[in-house]
Amino acid sequence: MSPASLASPGSQPCWHGWHTAHMARPPLYVIAGHELLVRRAAEQLVDELRAEGDIEVTDVRAPELGDDGLPDLRTGSLFGARRVVLVREAGELPAATAKALLADVEAAAFDATVILLATSTARIQKVARAAKELGGRIDVAPPPDFATRGWKDLIAAEFARHGRTASREALDAIVDHAGHDVDAIAEKVAQVCAATPTGSIAAEHVEHVVTGTGSQGSFAIADAMCERRPDEALALLRGSLEAGDDPVMVLGALAYRVRAVVAVAGRIEPKAAGLSISPGQARHLERYRANFGPGELTLAYRTLAEADAALKGSDLPPALVIERAVVRIATPQAG
Repeated sequence: MSPASLASPGSQPCWHGWHTAHMARPPLYVIAGHELLVRRAAEQLVDELRAEGDIEVTDVRAPELGDDGLPDLRTGSLFGARRVVLVREAGELPAATAKALLADVEAAAFDATVILLATSTARIQKVARAAKELGGRIDVAPPPDFATRGWKDLIAAEFARHGRTASREALDAIVDHAGHDVDAIAEKVAQVCAATPTGSIAAEHVEHVVTGTGSQGSFAIADAMCERRPDEALALLRGSLEAGDDPVMVLGALAYRVRAVVAVAGRIEPKAAGLSISPGQARHLERYRANFGPGELTLAYRTLAEADAALKGSDLPPALVIERAVVRIATPQAG
């Protein structure tokens, strides 16, 4: 998903790939717009910087910056790599920090790249204006509702982030179920990829995972399981399997949900864990985390690993393997 393709009218649509040997990167970028797309654009920019040479990335949140402000931008990396500082939630950048950053930029006082990620620049207008003057202002927005091709490109790019391709019919199926909701699209694409181990994604994979065939879908089972409702989870599971859902795909959805809960509980960067989690989804997963007592998430993880091994290497009926795992995880442990 190129940020250029997501740039809103009036933004700089040709930022991607504009750097050449004759043009230096600006020291300051401000990427603003839809939160998920801002993150995607920042990831791509960091990848481009990494392709140009060794970099050392520091990742901070603006609301957590104290009196010391940003990390020292004047001191180079110990290993000679170019320093890159990512500032998330930059719309909350403290006024003193913003002022100091502007002064350093104007004085060319550091040899680093600062990337500010913001959903709004209302409180950092001077910084955003400076970034624009330097050629580092990037505005990202979803395609207009009428831009069918734009939405399909966006969905295809989400599949590509997971190293997957998808048929035209699969792209249509994602639109049917997620509409023009960027966060929902990212979640459903991640779910389908997690539950479909290999190969190109077809429409039937989307239907099985997102809605199920005659069922409420694998992730409805996962939700009931993480809500610790074993009877409901078991009923949903049996409906899913009776409708013909592949046990391996169902297990993949369950594993994806537990991995996501573990990542949120452990404050693990979702991308590092192969996950795509929006802030809204993170809050939802936090509520699931609260349903598990000490050691129960570890037990859930181990239970799913054992179920995966049993599906692949035992003579037990697949339905029984999945049922035992779901009931065990969904049932709170005594004590």
